Order: sequence, then structure tokens, then C-alpha cells
Amino acid sequence: MSGNTSEDGADSSRIKRRKYLAATAVTGVSALAGCTGGDGGDGSGGDGGDGGDGGDGGDGGTTTGMDGGDGGSGSIPLASFCPLSGAGGAFGPGQQAGFNLAVMDMNEAGGVVDGSQINPINRDSETKPSRASSKLQTVISNNNIEAFVGTWSSGVAATLAPIAADNQIMQMGNGTTSPTLAEQGWRETGDGLLKYMGRTSPNDGAQGLAMGRTLNEDIGADSAAFMFVDNPYGAGLARKASQAFDGETTAMVPVAKQTSDYTSALDEVFADDPDVFGLIVYPANGESILKQWNRGGYGGTLVMSESMFLPDLFDSLSNIVQDSYITTVRPNRDDASYSYFTDEMNNTMDQEPTTFSSHSYDAAFLIGLAAHKAGEFTGTAIARNIQSVSRPDGEEINAGPDEFERAKGLLDEGTAINYQGASSSADLNCFVEPYNRFSINQLVSGDGGIDVNELSTIPADFFEGKLYSDEQLSQYNCN
Repeated sequence: MSGNTSEDGADSSRIKRRKYLAATAVTGVSALAGCTGGDGGDGSGGDGGDGGDGGDGGDGGTTTGMDGGDGGSGSIPLASFCPLSGAGGAFGPGQQAGFNLAVMDMNEAGGVVDGSQINPINRDSETKPSRASSKLQTVISNNNIEAFVGTWSSGVAATLAPIAADNQIMQMGNGTTSPTLAEQGWRETGDGLLKYMGRTSPNDGAQGLAMGRTLNEDIGADSAAFMFVDNPYGAGLARKASQAFDGETTAMVPVAKQTSDYTSALDEVFADDPDVFGLIVYPANGESILKQWNRGGYGGTLVMSESMFLPDLFDSLSNIVQDSYITTVRPNRDDASYSYFTDEMNNTMDQEPTTFSSHSYDAAFLIGLAAHKAGEFTGTAIARNIQSVSRPDGEEINAGPDEFERAKGLLDEGTAINYQGASSSADLNCFVEPYNRFSINQLVSGDGGIDVNELSTIPADFFEGKLYSDEQLSQYNCN
């Protein structure tokens, strides 16, 4: 990249990158795929050491090989909190790989601000608010971070948001979708309100509209009952889906993640024999719920949320989920950024993209762009600039190291840029979150498993003007 202006030089840089990845595979990239359990073990059962956190240099194999303390002179710490274990453990390795890919791309492009390299600090959120909170506070103390990407689970993210805002650290969620997070992370500054909590993942007000449309148009249901995980994500999405449904909601039943017997909850859901069974949970408990629903012969048409989108799970339960529906955030597969991302994830990171892994990439990339525009890597500077590097009508920037280098040149010239993400167009609004494209899908029988049949799509601009109340718009000066 920097200094490699000839074609041979660019090729040489790419070869060096491959060699670097091979050299760090043991402690970094290749470890990601296996980090779904105890995460290295320190005697505490998770994440290589909250009792001092191993100096933030080891972390049980969840770092990239560049993570050593505060990184020393000429490097900037940037943290990620992905769910390598717990309810989100199936998705975390892909999300962390997406984050690490973005860091590698930015570093290959010559780093940020004054050429500083980014030092990635990866931590397992364990999908537990208390554990993630403890780890964030340790990383703040030991590594002086100014920004982080994380995390999956709105309940975890909501716990981290006030910590980030109080410390003026920029948090970019990659898998946080609860509508309540639009109001998290705001802090009064000398220049007015500033939001230290953004996200590249969609506001579930949009998914609620998508689920409601599925019930109304694709199924034509007269009644529906919802079972949801008892946290901000589940409660918020179930409420939005119910509000968007034109028929009668007969039951709203919360369930705890730790429960193993869902019989009484299912009895409550189906007390009035609803047409549709709306399921808003995670795979860790969703598998048990679906098996018990099937064994009990409760009936109803199954409609699932994005959180259950796990093809391996569908294949293992093919006789149960066949002909059900699921709403998902699916990137445009003809898009240059998404094509680059999927190729690099498979070929460079040796990791299949998972739910919200592209959002993780975009969150880190946007942090880097915002810091470079500001000329300083501080939480406040990033918070003030991150929306502007994502908006039309700036010069369009795609994913990848060449594009990051081009973006830096444009920003240095004072030219506006518009990052087009791997997850979506990533046009961040006043609440520092994008409108995402959704698809409505039906799960159908395929060769040896389940195929996902896309029935229709809902463009991102459909949701503009539909997600926030007049009171919210006024309170946060977003009119």
C-alpha cells in the first residue's frame, strides 16, 4: 500500500499480508473458529483473565498476535467484544474475524491519523452483561481505549453503553438491534448533545415492520402469539412486531435464556390457538423450544427473527422448520463491499461470514475513517465525525485497504466521503444507526437440508420516517 505505487509493489504488499496472516494464525485468525467455549482458560471459566486480564496481551487465544499491552509508540488500541461463548457463541467467531479483517485492511493502508497502526484487542463478551462490563472496564484501565466494536446482544450492549459514554469512549454496536438503544449513549458536551453509542446493525423497529409485513401479506394471519427472550432485544422486537401486525395478538410470553423446559410457556402462547407462532430467541434456547413445540403438536405457522438465522441449525431441524418464515438483514450480494468482504473472510481469514460479521467490519472501518477525518483518535472526535463519513453526497468509498487509503487522501484534501459498507450502505442517521435492507424468507426442503427461499425484500429507504417518535426526534435534536 503506502510506498507501493507500482503494480509489482501492490502485489508484494498483498503477499506480505498473506505471510503475516500465516505467521499469526496460531494466536489470532485461526483461533477464531474454535473460540466458542472456555476461551483459553484462566481458572475462572472464561476469556483468559479478568483477574488482571493477563496484561491484555493474551486473553486465551482471542487476540490477533499484535495485542500486547497498550501497543507501544505509534499504535492505537481498538477493542472488540464479540460473543465467543454463551448464547451468541455460534456467531462470535465470524464477528471477531470481521473486526480483525477491518483492522488489517486499515493497517495495510498505512494506519490512521498520522500513520499509526491499530492494535486490536479482542475480548469474549460471553453474551453476559456482567462479564462484558467487567472486561470493558479492565480494558479501559489497562489499555486506555478510545473506541470499541461491540457487541452482539442488546442486553449486553445496553450495559456497556453508559460505561462508554461516562468515559467518552465511542461504542459501535455490530449486532445490537433493540429500539431502546437509539436513546443510549447520549452525553451533554460543550457543543450540545453527543451520542457515544452507535451501531451498524439495524434498529429492530425495522425488523418489527418486516415481521409484521410477513404476517400480514405473506401469511395473511388473523392472530399471532409471540415468545421472546426476556431482555431488551426480545421485548423490543416483539412489541414492534405486534404493533406492525394488523391482526390480533393473543399472547406475549417472555422466556429466560437459562430455562430448559418451555412447556408452560408454550401452553401460554397457544392458549387461544393463534395462527402464527412468532419466535424471537437465540439458537441456544431456540433449538429446545422448537423441539418441544414440535413434540407437543402445538401447530401454528412459525415465524422467526434474524437471531435464529443459523443454517446448520435449520438443517439439523429440517423436519421442524420446513415451510416456516424468517426475516433477515441480508446485504446486497452484487455490492462491491460485500463481495470484497466475503472473499477476504473465506480466503484470508479462513472464516465463513456469520450473522452480523459484515456489520463488525463496517463498525471498525467507520471508526478509523472518523478518526482520520478528525485528525485524532479520541472517543469524542470519533463521535463527532462518524456520521459525516457515511453520508451521501460524499465520494463513495467501498471496503478494502485500497479504498481506505483513497478515503484518507480525500479526507486530507477536505473532500467529503460516503462509506458504502459490506453490511449495508451504512448511511448513519442522527441516532448514529443506519436503515438496513430486509428480506422475507421461507425455509424450504433442499438437498440434504433446508434452503432459504427469499420471497421479497424491503429496501432501506422504506423505513425512513417510521422508526422514531416525534418526541424522540425533538429530544435529541434530530428534526
